[in-house]
Amino acid sequence: MDTAVRRRVITLTLRGGTLLGAAVVSFSAAYIAGWPELLVLASFCAIPPLLALWLVARMRPRLSVARFAAPAIVSAGATGSASLRLGNLANSKTPASQWSDTLPWGTGRTRSLELAAVSPGGSLTLRYAFVPPRRGVSELGPLVISLGDPFGLARGEFPVGDRNRVIVAPETVDLDQGSVDIASDSGSARLFQHRALAGEHDIMTRDYRPGDALRKVHWKASAHHGELMVREDEKRSHAEALLLVDTRRGNWRDVSRSPSPDRPESDRFEWALSMIASLRDYLIRGGLRVDVVETAVRQLADAGHADDFVESLARVRLSYQDGPKLRLAEPRADSVGSLFTVLDAPDAETIDALVEQRAGFDLAVAFLLGPASSGATHGAARGAARGASEERLVAAGWSVLRVPDGDTVLSAWQSLGAASPAQPATERDAEVSSA
Repeated sequence: MDTAVRRRVITLTLRGGTLLGAAVVSFSAAYIAGWPELLVLASFCAIPPLLALWLVARMRPRLSVARFAAPAIVSAGATGSASLRLGNLANSKTPASQWSDTLPWGTGRTRSLELAAVSPGGSLTLRYAFVPPRRGVSELGPLVISLGDPFGLARGEFPVGDRNRVIVAPETVDLDQGSVDIASDSGSARLFQHRALAGEHDIMTRDYRPGDALRKVHWKASAHHGELMVREDEKRSHAEALLLVDTRRGNWRDVSRSPSPDRPESDRFEWALSMIASLRDYLIRGGLRVDVVETAVRQLADAGHADDFVESLARVRLSYQDGPKLRLAEPRADSVGSLFTVLDAPDAETIDALVEQRAGFDLAVAFLLGPASSGATHGAARGAARGASEERLVAAGWSVLRVPDGDTVLSAWQSLGAASPAQPATERDAEVSSA
């Protein structure tokens, strides 16, 4: 599309094409039937459209174009606007014409509109709205001016001006503030409930996890709930959260072999990026320091720098190249911070790392996308492996929420926040076990 857009295109209109076709028929009939008189008719039919093509070819609009897109970073599915300021560099008024701007999505153009005449040295501002269907770093432009001869026999399309970059970020959702509470003493994000026993102040507790020190067990709460409960009333000096982005191409089952500007390479990966972007904004607003780790080669910028991080989210692609050995946290004497990830069909290496390093975090939440299994033999095998991976995560203390295709980021987040920590998280309609 790039090469075609940058070239001028001159064609005959239906009227001009009809005249030229009549000329060809007349010439042919003159020689076949031996009627020389038809040559005169053929000449009269051929000269006007050919002359129109020559005239239109000489019509080269001399315009300057300055394009501005707002906002600077637009979310996929949201509405952006573009303003184009045109300046007439010619010594005469611009002729009657139409304009359209080049888009990297859909039909590739905005709809054609009449361009008002601009006097020599004058200027004109054009505006239009656009809705990018998917994330990415794309370009708007160039502007296309369509001119024709006075008799409507030929038209020419002339690209004017340069292209301008537009950054389309994943859709960001304002997450419900009540889903994951942020403790006021430290800012450390965790799913928790306040459980009050008779004659006591509110005590923040959670389920016992393998590796927790016995000194942290709250025996009265354990007796009340019928299971071991751990006290969570210790103040922490850390306010950290880690977002794990699975960028290994082989870990996503819906990868398309032929992605297009209108269709992503994986719808589930796009959902994951939307959740990651939403979580990043939510946690940053809560005062946490947010870090990002990838399962493949590093592509994402520091989550602390908003513009750089959002642009890297717009550019990130699934990778065939595995990164270094996955390390989520440095070894510590106690668990600190929170861990969030979105998974589809993670490989054994990823699951091993998530299970082994779970103890390094207060809270670990995994959103598991798509149905549990497929009807095909190969798909059923992957589904069985996926089920086993889910069981390992839950056994290691992960809160796992299964998210079916079509669910929104907000509904998944609300389901997580509304869950009870006493129940397993193996079904979408079931509540989620929280650490």
